[in-house]
Amino acid sequence: MRLTERRQFDPEDGTHKNVYQFNNTKDFDAMGSFGMEVIEEVFDFAYGMSFGQQGHHRNHRSGGTARRGNGAIFADAFQGKLAEFALYQVLQNHGIDVERPDTEMFGEGEWDSSDFTYGGKKIAVKSTKAFGQLLLLEAEDWNNEGLYVPNLGTGDEFYDYFVLVRVDPFAENLLMQNRLYFTPDVPEDELRQIILAEEFSFDLPGCMTRNTLVWMIENNYFIPQHAYINRIAEKNKLDADNYYLQTGDLHDVNRMIQEL
Repeated sequence: MRLTERRQFDPEDGTHKNVYQFNNTKDFDAMGSFGMEVIEEVFDFAYGMSFGQQGHHRNHRSGGTARRGNGAIFADAFQGKLAEFALYQVLQNHGIDVERPDTEMFGEGEWDSSDFTYGGKKIAVKSTKAFGQLLLLEAEDWNNEGLYVPNLGTGDEFYDYFVLVRVDPFAENLLMQNRLYFTPDVPEDELRQIILAEEFSFDLPGCMTRNTLVWMIENNYFIPQHAYINRIAEKNKLDADNYYLQTGDLHDVNRMIQEL
């Protein structure tokens, strides 16, 4: 189902803007949580990739113009890696023995070819906040055949499944609440204490296949750069063009598990 597209008046600058609103959603329903060892491991990874300057994480999104500071990079790395551990936990519980998520810190120009591989099938993990309702894929990263452009010619451009994972609480919000999101340097012990004080849970609202991605591209399930999601607010403004699918349109993850 397409998002509801509206033109809304922005009283701050007196112009009308494009706003895309949800109309097919799923409520967050926690299905698991993370042990302290995982949280600490993911924290070390995310801190090293951001404030610790031990690895390289892009400071912008594909097709985007905003440059992310260390707070945003930490939040994205922490959220994304936790999401991988969430799916890993679910797959293991169903007897699907995939490799444990890698927390090695990669240098510039290096990245994982896929999040998980099982039986020759490649699975990409996408994450969002607990109240998120969209599986978003940056349009510049995907061609019309649903192949991952940065990996073209490597043999790793083909993903069979895309799984959306929602994590609560959202790392970005924790940094915002503690006024650390825009701070270039944050002491490791200070941030570790904030993160380890939380209990993180997750749900898997659904998944889709590469065929679905091709269908999304062909049918223009697309949100343009600088459009707003749900309402006019700077935090809801997309920095890059994205293809999307709402959580209510995703397949149940059990379908993927059965096919694997």
